[in-house]
Amino acid sequence: MKKATIKDIAKAVGVSIATVSYILNDVKTQSISDETRVKVLKAAQQLKYVTNRTAQSLKVKKTGLIGILWFKGQDRHVWSDLKYARTINAIERHCSELGYHVLFMQIDNLGPSSKIIMERNLDGVFLMNVDQEQFTTISHYFGFGVPVFVIDSYIEDPLFHKIVPDFVGSFQAARSLLGEAPQFLVMDSYNNAELMEFIKRESGLDEGRIHVFDSIEGMNEFLSAHAGRPGIVLNEFLAHEAAKTHNRFAVLCTSHCPEIVPQGMAKVAFDLNDYKEIVRMMDRNIQDADEVSREKFYCLSVIT
Repeated sequence: MKKATIKDIAKAVGVSIATVSYILNDVKTQSISDETRVKVLKAAQQLKYVTNRTAQSLKVKKTGLIGILWFKGQDRHVWSDLKYARTINAIERHCSELGYHVLFMQIDNLGPSSKIIMERNLDGVFLMNVDQEQFTTISHYFGFGVPVFVIDSYIEDPLFHKIVPDFVGSFQAARSLLGEAPQFLVMDSYNNAELMEFIKRESGLDEGRIHVFDSIEGMNEFLSAHAGRPGIVLNEFLAHEAAKTHNRFAVLCTSHCPEIVPQGMAKVAFDLNDYKEIVRMMDRNIQDADEVSREKFYCLSVIT
């Protein structure tokens, strides 16, 4: 189906193309009657006119594009392609509400495609599961003033916003649900070593009681050594597998899919609605390069 243009709107209303352009771009210097404005805006809606972001960027020097770059890990599991699906969907939905278009890319361990990234003049960027080395490499591709928000990573730089689940609050909630202190932790892996260490430290457990998932066999061997003991499993997809051999644990639903946790099992979820404010925070940074957010470390709220 052919996309509607301002020429189509002008023809439908019976005004000049220039008049339509002035109205759609909200030009204040032109004297146009309210009646004409209403007719043009109604026609644009009826014709399903979509603003040309590329043309608009010539005026405001912005593209209207938000990038979501997901850095895949080395380990490939059944759930690897699903763990960030709802996070990406939430960000895309809230960006769309503010009039942005989202460019999504998966970057594997062979390295980012600098050519594709540099071809796009992004207004803002979300980096997911990025390690310090990858971040250092790719951050050079984004111009000064482009806000960069990092998800599920801890980057040693106060300039960038960091977003992680509230692990401190969720461990406390899990202990409360269990009714006793956990004796082990099974966790999914992240590319970011600093975040991994933070999670381990906040669990309050020593290394011998923490298992970073590598294989079903390895996890089952670890769980058999903790048979009958209470624990915590981080990632509901991982918990779904662990529940086949062990059932005394609370689940931290870091993939935002609590409905897949076996019925009756204790679980702690995180509020995806928090991304509405996070996206608005990015929008404020895009609109005002001098915008300074008081909080650069954002924890997703705990839901029990």
